[in-house]
This record gives sequence, C-alpha cells and structure tokens, in this order.
Amino acid sequence: MSSVNADLHELIPADLPDGREVVRAAKERAASIPVGRARYVEMHGARSDREYKERCREDGTITTYINLGYKTWAETREALEEIVDAGKRRHFTLDRVSLIPDRRMGLPPGLREEALAETGIMMYGEEDWVGAARDTPVMPVWNDHGVGSPAATTNVEALLRAGFGYIGSLAQFQYGYPLWDDDVRQMTGCVEAVAMIAAKREDGVVLESYVEDGYCASFHDLATFLGWCMFHRYVAEDLIGAAHSQSFGSTFADPVRKQAHGLAMDAINTTRTPPSFTHGDTNSFGLEDDFDRNAVIVATDVMYTIARELKHPTGGSVHATPVSEASRIPTVAELIESLVIASEAERRARACPEIVDWAPIYAMRDRILAGGRRVFENILKGLAEIGVDTKDPLQLMLATRRLGAATIEELFNAGEPDPGYPRGFAPVEPTDTLVRLMGAKEKVLRGLGGEGALPDLGGVRVVAASSDVHEYGLFVLVEALEACGAEVTSLGTSVNSPEIAKVSVETAADAVAISTYNGMALSLGRQVREELHSRGVEPIVFLGGRLNEDTEEGEATDVRPMLREEGLNPCDSVAEMTDLLRRELTAKA
Repeated sequence: MSSVNADLHELIPADLPDGREVVRAAKERAASIPVGRARYVEMHGARSDREYKERCREDGTITTYINLGYKTWAETREALEEIVDAGKRRHFTLDRVSLIPDRRMGLPPGLREEALAETGIMMYGEEDWVGAARDTPVMPVWNDHGVGSPAATTNVEALLRAGFGYIGSLAQFQYGYPLWDDDVRQMTGCVEAVAMIAAKREDGVVLESYVEDGYCASFHDLATFLGWCMFHRYVAEDLIGAAHSQSFGSTFADPVRKQAHGLAMDAINTTRTPPSFTHGDTNSFGLEDDFDRNAVIVATDVMYTIARELKHPTGGSVHATPVSEASRIPTVAELIESLVIASEAERRARACPEIVDWAPIYAMRDRILAGGRRVFENILKGLAEIGVDTKDPLQLMLATRRLGAATIEELFNAGEPDPGYPRGFAPVEPTDTLVRLMGAKEKVLRGLGGEGALPDLGGVRVVAASSDVHEYGLFVLVEALEACGAEVTSLGTSVNSPEIAKVSVETAADAVAISTYNGMALSLGRQVREELHSRGVEPIVFLGGRLNEDTEEGEATDVRPMLREEGLNPCDSVAEMTDLLRRELTAKA
C-alpha cells in the first residue's frame, strides 16, 4: 500500500451530515412504505424474489436473465410477451429481466425533461412501475440509475411499492448526471436509499449491485476488484444492514479467470444473499459484426458459468450475451437466440459435469481472495489514517467517490511495485480489462507508427472525456495521444458538456475527443459544440464509440453523416482521429 496523500477537507466537508443519523432517519421513514408483490414471486409460491432464488440454489435450478432497454413499459411488455411465447415453443424459460433505463431516470423528476434523451426505458408513473412487476411472468430487476443516482430515494420508494425484489445499483454511486453537480446530496441520497432497502430486509428486498457498472470495470487487478466488493459489502451490510447482492461478468473473457473470480465473489458473500446474475462476456466480440463467431463465444462463456453454478450453486441467474450486443441494441429475435443458447448450454453442462478441471480455478480463486482481503484492509486503514470515520457510511461513500477508481487502486493495491504497469504495480491477478488495455495500446501504437516513427503531435493540446461510464476506449486514446507527444487532459467518465467546454477554455485546447455509448451521439455533439461556441472557442471536436441515436420512430440510426454535416468529426479508430487531427490543424495553420 502506498502512503495516502490526500486532504481530508477535500474529501469530507465540515458540514457533512452524520451518516449514522441519515441511516436511522431513512429507515424510520421507510417503515410506512408498503412492499408490493410481483407476479413472478406469486407464480413460484415464494415470499420474495430472494426466497425463490435461495430455493433454486438448494435444488440446483438454473434460472436465466436478459437486459432490455426499450423506451416505454408498453414496448417492453410487448417484447417480453413475445419472448415468453417463444420460450413455450422452443423450450426455454426467461426468469429475470433487467430494465435498462434512460440515464434521465437518475435525475429528480423535475429535471428529466430538461436533459438529453438517451437509450433506455422511462417510467412515467405508478402504472409503469407496478405494470413491470405485475404484467408479465418475468421478474423485473432495476440495476441502473437507482440507488446511486440523484433520484435514489424517489426511485427506490417506487420500486418498493411496485414489488421489485432486487434494487440497484450501489456500484453506480460515482456516476455523473447532466444538470447535476452536487455530490454531497447525491451521496446522502444514496445512503438513504440503501437504508430504505435495509428496512425491508425481512420482506426479502435486496440491494443489488452490478459491480462492473462501477469502479470494478476500471481496476487492473482482480485483487482490487474483490477488495472493493468487500468494501461495499462492509458499507451496505455491516454499517447499514441491507442484504446485498453483487453480480459480475461482462468484462471477463478468460473462462478460468471468470470462474475463479466467481468463486472468490461467493466466498466473500458471508450472508449467502443470492447474487442476481452472472453477466455474459461482452469483451470478446470484435468490432466487425461477426455474429457467427460471437455465437461461439456466447455459448462457451455461458456453458462454463453454468458448470460453476452446478458445482458451486449460488442461486444467481445466467446470462448469454446477444450476439449483436457490441454493435447495437439486440432485437427480440436475438434475445430469443441468446436464451436458446443458454438452454442448450445447460443441457450440455449437465451431461458432462466433470469436464472442467477445477484445480487451477481453485488456485486462482485463493490468490484473488488473499489479495482482495489485503486490499480491503488497506482501504479501511488508509482512509482512517487521513481522518475518515470508517464507521460512517456517508463519509466512506463520499471520500471514495472523490478519490476515484485509479487513485484507490494506486493507493491501496496488493501488488508489488513495478513501473512496467500503468499504475505502477504488478497485479496479483490481472483483470481482463488490463490485458485488453495493454494489448490494444500496443496494437494502436504499432498501427500509428507503421514502419516508421509515431505521428508527431508535440504541443497539441487535447481534452478527452467519456460522456458515460465506458473507460476502455478513453484509456487507449489517451495513452496513444500522449505517446505521440500530445498534451492530454483526461476528464474521465460521466463528464457533461459544460465541464468539457470549461476545461477546453482553461487548457486552450486544440481538440476535444469524446467517447459515447448511450445512443445520443448527435445531440451530445451539438450540445458540446454550442457550449464551446458560447465560450468563444472553436477546438476541433471528435466523437467515437457507438455513434447512433434513436429516431422519432424509435430506431437507432447511424449519425456519422449528420455529425459531419454539423462540422463534427466521427472516428472509428485512434489512427483515424490522429490523421484527421493533423490534417485539420494543418488546414487551420
């Protein structure tokens, strides 16, 4: 562990409320909120979603899960009905659906109409919330823009009343939101929301966390990943009293690493709260739409997860990633296909229970566990050393939000110092994120250099940011630009347009590079351009990532041509951006 060099006053304001009192008051308020009952729970004769998952864990039942992000509950219900009907014909069952919301759902209701529309569902009233729990035989899960958002308490109350059993996501406590810049109020609401869920523990309500929608997707060491999960369990379970589910999976490509980490996650789950699901691999898909190859990746990934679930049952559902996930929002037909793959994978996994050699998986699990426990101890010890009250959940949440993922790993890691790695230490067990980052960085640099030297961007000033939580492309871009000599100011993830424009002025930026994946590329580009123009600056603007936006008909449209018409520069690679950047700067000179 590195020595902690942080100013307590920058992390914890003097007037911050006492987190213990925040928890007490929120639990008291939650006492009068009734807990609804979902149709899925009634169908299975259970008291709660959690109780049914515990039953599945005991009798070896494998359940399934999908993500669905249509714009309205009516559209979503229609899609679910089609999937359920297909299951009857094609012999699969869909158990759980994560309703993927528009990021505006994380804002208080009064601000939602002012923010840019993104991809995902909007819930417009009680009939939508209750409909999600009652209209179909599929159990709804709310993972995104709930507990960690500015609208935390509003959304959690609606979810409790409707009958959602797993409510998330604690991992998203660091998310930024448009039109919102008060992290103290956001973290206070987060702690209140967790306390409201804790008040309903005896009703079977569970605090959900899909951990890779947070810091875990950014960590370079699985020991840090696990230690961070232990830290959140400490806050949620020990300090606030909630039953806590932690799900994972999308950033894992290596099957041994994925199943070893799954076993390590189960080992730290001392309360035996069933996880919601194990997510399918999304990192192995190539940039091209090679759906046939993707289908093989999906089948092997979910089969190994099912093999682990059969040998070491947790009650977590399995998720087979739709083959189009990396390219666009999957169609209903592709979601059905993914469930057929999961069904057949289960049949084959049950037919050959001893096909997996578990010895190396157990050995890796033990290394991750030992390292994770050191990281957890380092976090609490390090925070205490600078004066953070480690018994106060609000102080812990705010301090770690303000530190950020990279700083937390640099300060509290369990590895040995090694300057050959990006964060200065050799990981106990590298994450697939680190493996991919290192490989992608080298590939991009080789491509940029060709047979000769790297492009010369000496003296060029670039502001780089991601409008959402996706960090992978941003990391590679920053590393590549800096290797070419550019002066890069990286603002990180979940950055809004005014902040990008503000820093562009402060740094006299020649260019702005923005990554976006939330289906609002054209609106975002226009908004950034207007913010820059209002401040009297005209840097070259580049956009990369998923460059689409929903039309009025609800279909995602490629907006690259429209971005070009507006004087913005869509890019599909770092090489394309550097080439465009040099040409534009030459033309301006």
